[in-house]
Amino acid sequence: MSNETLNESELYQFLGKYGIKTPESISVGLNDSINFNKFPAVIKIQSPKVVHKSDVGGVVLHLNNNEELEKARQTIIENLKKHNISLDSNDGFIITQMVFGEELYIGSVEDSTFGNVILFGKGGIYLELYKDVCYIESNACEDEIKRAIDITKIGKLFHGFRGGNYQLKWVIDLVKSVQKLLKENSIKELDINPLKLTSDGLIAVDARIMKGKSSYKEDRRDKPRPDFLHNERVVIIGASTEPQKTGYTIAKNAQSFKGELLYVNAKGGELFGRKLYKSVNEIDGNIDTAVIVVGAQFVIPTIKDLVKKDLKNLIIITAGFKESGHDAEEEEIGRLAKEYNFNVIGPNCLGFYEISKKLNITFGTGVVHEGTHAFISQSGAVLASLMDRAAELNLGFSHLVSVGNAVDLRTAELLPMLNEAKECKSIALYLEGVARGKTLCENIRKCKKPIYLFKAAKSEAAKKAAFSHTGNLSGNYAMFNGIMQSLGVNVVETLDSLIFASLFRNVQSIAVITNAGGPGAVLTDAIANANKNLYELTESQIKELDSVLPPMWSHNNPIDVIGDALPDRYENALKIVDKFENLDLIYILITPQDMTDALGTVKILKKHSFAHKVVPIILGGSNVKDAREYCLQNDILFFTSIAQACEFLH
Repeated sequence: MSNETLNESELYQFLGKYGIKTPESISVGLNDSINFNKFPAVIKIQSPKVVHKSDVGGVVLHLNNNEELEKARQTIIENLKKHNISLDSNDGFIITQMVFGEELYIGSVEDSTFGNVILFGKGGIYLELYKDVCYIESNACEDEIKRAIDITKIGKLFHGFRGGNYQLKWVIDLVKSVQKLLKENSIKELDINPLKLTSDGLIAVDARIMKGKSSYKEDRRDKPRPDFLHNERVVIIGASTEPQKTGYTIAKNAQSFKGELLYVNAKGGELFGRKLYKSVNEIDGNIDTAVIVVGAQFVIPTIKDLVKKDLKNLIIITAGFKESGHDAEEEEIGRLAKEYNFNVIGPNCLGFYEISKKLNITFGTGVVHEGTHAFISQSGAVLASLMDRAAELNLGFSHLVSVGNAVDLRTAELLPMLNEAKECKSIALYLEGVARGKTLCENIRKCKKPIYLFKAAKSEAAKKAAFSHTGNLSGNYAMFNGIMQSLGVNVVETLDSLIFASLFRNVQSIAVITNAGGPGAVLTDAIANANKNLYELTESQIKELDSVLPPMWSHNNPIDVIGDALPDRYENALKIVDKFENLDLIYILITPQDMTDALGTVKILKKHSFAHKVVPIILGGSNVKDAREYCLQNDILFFTSIAQACEFLH
């Protein structure tokens, strides 16, 4: 079907079928007599030759009788001639009653990542200037629509701004009407601008629509996938006896696996007390999970051997495929995965970690603490760096997945599996490019666990870098970000937030115990900038703190215990503060003054079990080195700067 554009009269009728209000109107030709009785009125050119009517003088407003309408029609014809637009018998005019009210906008566009996406926001001639719009996926539920509208500044109109009585339900119902319209028709583009907000509801004043066959497609499997997170018998193909090789590191990291672990190397021999099989074919029985760490030219032949073993899951560490221009070989891997119904992550990936069976088949750090946070990354380097960072700060994971080039199994398909995994309580995503956008939205919608997302490749230059790195193309970031926020995803601005943000998810009220007023004030500002609250001390709480603190303590929050504070003063104050109700987090701010015993202070956190989350911020250098080392050795989360401690509160 070729693209078809409706004129405004046809469009008014079309919109009316879906309950979208339009002004009273009539259509007239170039020379027809005019008989209209709803004033004031507006006359507009109706021609496929004119896209933006206002730009060429194709609209005249505030007309009070039919004579003025006649004159306005001639004025428009003359204006168009000045722009070298000649009208013929196929062209005409539409006359509508003028509608007064705030100018809004609603429309839709077909996006290559998400299919049909609805846009809503501030309309009128300054639509492109203000760009106060939100993005709504075409299958969005009512909660998503509400969240999207609340992202916009214009959304305040529907929450009683300046005593207004506009109903949010009007917009929600309108979006639902557009969703139905898109579902029942092949629409390439819809543009209603202005959409007038009146005391009686929303009225579509000016609109354009382009019909045409959708080009959006998603490749989905017909069969249910095996569970990638379930692994009983694992083989590492390319396990190496040479410590500098990736195959050695993966084989070493995998030794803690609580299942059957097998190694394959064409040279044979032994590794870590296990036999090195010379080929997959030497292994008896089936293999549910395989890791490939051999040259790119051997990957496909190896897969063909593995499918004879009822393969369920495949991790391809090997690089040298799409990211290096070898698209055909990568496509063949995807084809085999679909034909034999096994999962693939990679190629060109860091590997996989799963807590329930202590399976670490990555070549990142061998130290992975147990936790409840899952992390899916499109960049192996980002995952490796954050694994190292987490290990240093005693943060743990339930699952780690490096999808690499994502030839088959992508973030969208992994989410339902993690949603069912009882070990996982929260999920972090590092994305550069997105495919299967509708599937991603569907599965985020179904996911009951909080999701934290960092999107790279926001700029055009970064998109090119991401393409060369992982073979993925990035879409429009504003649209992506808006849709993710409407889905309730926590979009974060720093990589570290991917591993820290879940720890501070429900924090609102914060207490600070400090031995220095200046840093305490800086921390106060940082907390306020994160839209969190400093806990307000009551008179009785102040009196209780008076009993353990010197007379010159601050008598408010931050609780300044004075520069000469030793560990016992911190400890006594902390015991009292820990009894406070409606408190979510306690920061212990330690600055290295001459008498400060930073090590003794952090030891308090192992000496007692506290009801609240207590996090030390240890400022300074060599004078506090032993305190930081103690925290590292004793699984105590700490920060070394105020900015670092607060960037995850947002």
